[in-house]
Amino acid sequence: MKLSASAISGFIKSPDPKISVILLYGPDHGLVTERTKLLEQKHLGADSGPFSHTFLSQDDLKSDPAILQDSLSALPLGGGKCVVRLKTTADQAAKVVKGLLDALNKNELRLAALLLIEAGDLGPRSSLRKSIEQDRNNAITVPCYAPGLADLRTLALEDGKSSGLGFADGALDVLTSRLPQDRALARSEIEKLMLYAANNEPAQIDVADVLAVVTDSLDQNLDAFVFALADQNNALADQQLTRAKEAGQSPIAMLRAIQRHFMRLSEARTVLDQGQNAKAAMANLRPPVFFIRQQHFSRQLSRWSAPALGQVLSHSLATERAIKSSGALPDNLLARLVIKVCASKNA
Repeated sequence: MKLSASAISGFIKSPDPKISVILLYGPDHGLVTERTKLLEQKHLGADSGPFSHTFLSQDDLKSDPAILQDSLSALPLGGGKCVVRLKTTADQAAKVVKGLLDALNKNELRLAALLLIEAGDLGPRSSLRKSIEQDRNNAITVPCYAPGLADLRTLALEDGKSSGLGFADGALDVLTSRLPQDRALARSEIEKLMLYAANNEPAQIDVADVLAVVTDSLDQNLDAFVFALADQNNALADQQLTRAKEAGQSPIAMLRAIQRHFMRLSEARTVLDQGQNAKAAMANLRPPVFFIRQQHFSRQLSRWSAPALGQVLSHSLATERAIKSSGALPDNLLARLVIKVCASKNA
């Protein structure tokens, strides 16, 4: 079965006990790990102990294809529940997992453990993903895509509340704009910020705290990329795109950066078209445009019309849908979007 995005939170909190195989996959490796641990804790409950976990890798399956079925069938020492976690990066485990599901559906096998499979970014044509999505009785897939700004905002607010810290005006906006598009990395940055501001009086985080703590090296790569793209400088945009990928940015993260930048241009352009000047238009944006980028942003405001900005946003959303639903390589789809934006008429 395939779990829809709206059903994920409920499933994580209360997993279906009939499901014995769960595939967690996607570009957000931190979220894959986080959800795997939550499902493991939910399943084991009070039975958690040194003999309740078995960890397998792709190399383990390669050297002994029967080890997965043996591990899932073995009763843990001392009784109780058990979890087997299999970590794989592609489709090498597909044949073994399909054989396991076939045996389950024919009632040829009974499992003593829950199987949690942690995978990378599997496309719709992935044989591992398809074999689990096509199973209607025992297996389910849980996609883990890069968090959006709303997800990062919620994460920061929750961690701030648990640390007894609030956010001053503008601090939360600046923080979410600088956090990496990976749940584990974002949480690490937020935890550093909470420690830094732990003794603040009053108990709140301000913009200066965020700028002092949260690294922005990845953001700088993304900024350089989206500004080159909005300048319609194809050569420079391609160069910055390559640098962002080499720095570890995922295609979805870069796509979200494009959407954020052109949405901000669109919001400011609307104010400009209402008769206000560029300075007033930028003043309405949250988070504010950093001062070193204000002149550049103002030039781009003059360059793009509201309808043209709307077209870019429409193209970017279509690209995101294609990345999530088609078998095409995300990097190729992103490169096509860059060409389309740089060649578009902006009047």
